[in-house]
Amino acid sequence: MNRIVLLLTLFFSLSCKAQTNIINIPERCNHLPLQTDNGSLYLKDITNIYAPYVGTWKWSSGNKEMTLVLLKQNKYHYNNNTDNYYQDRLVGYYIYKENGVVIADTSGDDLQSDFGISVYFGISCSSKVNTGVFIDVKKEKMISVGLEILSPTQMKFDGDIDQHSSYINGDKQRTLYSGSTFPLNMVFTKQ
Repeated sequence: MNRIVLLLTLFFSLSCKAQTNIINIPERCNHLPLQTDNGSLYLKDITNIYAPYVGTWKWSSGNKEMTLVLLKQNKYHYNNNTDNYYQDRLVGYYIYKENGVVIADTSGDDLQSDFGISVYFGISCSSKVNTGVFIDVKKEKMISVGLEILSPTQMKFDGDIDQHSSYINGDKQRTLYSGSTFPLNMVFTKQ
């Protein structure tokens, strides 16, 4: 009888240790610092905060147009240096055109990568708006972007050129470009 109790206790202890610690993405700010070293943490979109953003969005003004495609990736595994955890995330790509000519197209990005993605969003601890990074591939700049759902079919895009960080183009000599390739304030319509 003692052996059975001991085996059940050992089994229960090991199974508890192997469980994943699931945190709803908006609640992660209440759990800082996050323990991310053993791969058992999962920042999950339990309340579907990313759902309204997923899809194809378009903006146009005169001869300029931009298409933004946002996708939700479930249980994406971050595993580099000291980070080892899972997270649902919002990634995507954009295509910007003027006079029908493609000026910037990031649809070839490897959306399974940790780094080098041109479009990445997450929920900020200080805001309920989806905030993220856009890389202006033409001007080689990082742009901080906030997305705000205005209605089921309208989304506000509010960008700001990041003054303290820039897109690095390998070891090549860089040209510093002024401005941005596309407007930094747009209202997209869901397609």
